[in-house]
Amino acid sequence: MEWLVQLHGQIVGLDTAPLIFLLNKILTIWILQMFSLKQCFVGNLVLSHQF
Repeated sequence: MEWLVQLHGQIVGLDTAPLIFLLNKILTIWILQMFSLKQCFVGNLVLSHQF
């Protein structure tokens, strides 16, 4: 963490693309999970443990 202490008080540019990509991926997964759960509760989607 010494490299972080050295940056104290300086202007630092951050690459936000990886953060935006991760947030979009997490949001997409969350939306799909909520949709699936809603469909289970209303009876339109049945989860099966058959292989």
